[in-house]
Amino acid sequence: MRLNSFIKKDLNLVELFKGGAIALFFKFASVIIGYVFFWYLAQLVGAEGVGIFSTCWTILMIGTVFGKLGFDTSIVKFIAESMGKQFTHHVKPIYNHCILIVLINSTLIAIILVALAAPISQLFFKNTDYASLVRIVGISVMPLSLMNYNAESMKGLKKITAFSLFQNGSIYILTLLIIWIFSFQSVDNTTSIYSLLLAIIVLLVISFWTFQHYLKRIPRPRTEKPKYKFELKSILNITLPMMLTNSLFLIMSWMDILMLSAFKTQSDVGIYNTALKIAACISITLVAISSIAAPKIAELYGRNDTKGFRRFVKQTSFLNFSISLPIFLFIILFPGFLLGIFGQEFTAGTSTLIILAVGQVFGAFSGATIHILNMTGYEKLSRNILLSTATINLILNYILVPRYGMTGAAIATSISTILWNILSEIVIYQKFRFLTYPLISLKKAMGIKNDIMKPPSQEK
Repeated sequence: MRLNSFIKKDLNLVELFKGGAIALFFKFASVIIGYVFFWYLAQLVGAEGVGIFSTCWTILMIGTVFGKLGFDTSIVKFIAESMGKQFTHHVKPIYNHCILIVLINSTLIAIILVALAAPISQLFFKNTDYASLVRIVGISVMPLSLMNYNAESMKGLKKITAFSLFQNGSIYILTLLIIWIFSFQSVDNTTSIYSLLLAIIVLLVISFWTFQHYLKRIPRPRTEKPKYKFELKSILNITLPMMLTNSLFLIMSWMDILMLSAFKTQSDVGIYNTALKIAACISITLVAISSIAAPKIAELYGRNDTKGFRRFVKQTSFLNFSISLPIFLFIILFPGFLLGIFGQEFTAGTSTLIILAVGQVFGAFSGATIHILNMTGYEKLSRNILLSTATINLILNYILVPRYGMTGAAIATSISTILWNILSEIVIYQKFRFLTYPLISLKKAMGIKNDIMKPPSQEK
């Protein structure tokens, strides 16, 4: 009863439970949809076809990160801070200025990928036969960048249902539907990539309509507020470190796929990526709750609510780990069964799945460390952490993948995940004088006892 009473009195926690529950529902749905997608793809084209799709998807994700230039992360901060300060009239001009930059930059990235399609195909597929697929990937960069930017803008407005619909599984659903339609004719290793492009274009159109709908409903401030002044230099000073952080995080996350593509077969890539998807279930709660936590952290920190900020961070960490631990235990106990669902050839990744699961559960235990740094003005420190960790990840993959294949890639990924979480935790403690790790005591984890931490340092 006391816990229920406390939750009702803590408005930040109430918002976390409501929004987090919505995001978590969609994230779980996304995982199920993703499994159905990869299972169906595996039945049609086998592990090799899954590997080709995974490699193309990886190239697309990296191209999109550079195309968005970090604005998909910074727009959450900009919009959340404007709404928190009741500068609601700033939202539309901020959105318009930033999306123009994303449009121009993502188009340039698309042109580069299309121009380099042949050598990229040679590098990752060991021939130029799939250069046409790389070109399709390049064309997909601009619409996917804009769609992601729109989705993150909705997150800044705390429209978590709309954000979740665009970010969690919608691409898989539409792509799967289009593949199914094509399956009445003929399906090969290229069908999934062409279907992916069509799905992205449809979602882009819907995302524009949805965000404009929410934009019209934002109330104007009742009192006179400062006019919005676009300052490109100051915005880029915040955004570019976030872009580098996101690119480093993504490169670190997908370096194993790229290394396996370069040194091993596409079947290895397909099996490894399937194991990676299963292990990622452990982080479902972390990703879902972060959808709510990121703008709320920016809002609390922007209001200088030190006590509420620190309590909210500890609450999210406790919820993350409480839900992630049972998933981790299930994966550790039944790795072969989970992989065997996709086909007997996928059980070769059993040890790989176990190693990846260890890295994922440590990340869930640490909480949204990178989001905390990005949303509180320490994006440059976040960048430096991921830069050093990504370098180590690259070296480990280069050494381990040629010799140990999937197992080597899993070792490199898990070590990197553990390392950047530890480094982030050290920085958070130095700046804010507390650890994000969930405490053993439920009362402490929910922030019921008085917070005696020192106030965070303002030194950037």
